[in-house]
Amino acid sequence: MKKILIIMGILSFFGCGAKKLTSKEIELVNKLDFNIELMKELKNETKNELIQLPAIDQETADILDEYYNGIHSITTEKKANSIVKKLKEKFRARGYLIFAFTGESDSKSIGVIKGTNDLDILRYRRTDGINHDYENNDIVAKISEWNDKFGLTVIGCGRDWLELEFKKLPTDLDAFADEVYEFCPDTVDQGVGEIENLKQLIKEMNGIWLWWD
Repeated sequence: MKKILIIMGILSFFGCGAKKLTSKEIELVNKLDFNIELMKELKNETKNELIQLPAIDQETADILDEYYNGIHSITTEKKANSIVKKLKEKFRARGYLIFAFTGESDSKSIGVIKGTNDLDILRYRRTDGINHDYENNDIVAKISEWNDKFGLTVIGCGRDWLELEFKKLPTDLDAFADEVYEFCPDTVDQGVGEIENLKQLIKEMNGIWLWWD
């Protein structure tokens, strides 16, 4: 009896941090035909409610009062990237794309949609650089080009920003940094300040953060 109580105590200790899905969340997961175990894992990471992703206007990229076939859960700026990097390949292997994104009021969430091609994340969010005359299809085309050269993972995105991680760091960082600056000058002009700093950031991140003000 004593052994049983000890075992129950251990199980209780390790399980106490687990977040169960509410009936409302289970209904949402079933409605979208999402994997319930993966959604439990997402909630255990964010410690917040699972909510259906908002739809995005295909012309303006505004967030609509409608829904998209996906789920998100609010998290903190500090935790967002680590959650995505931890779960990315596991989710992709099951047919899901996980990513950080900014919603209304610039709140940070972890989003999940079905798919295996990270470019679909940018297509969903309609990420653009419209202030520099780049529409969503222009952004997707450039990132697709880089993906063919280096292999890329989309860590996160918003309406006018995105963060990428390389599978293979560009060997000619001078040429690549110049290309990044031409494509997204705000990365330097309103970000790191100099091309040399951009090259250093790319090496430190093993990736790039792009933003069109």
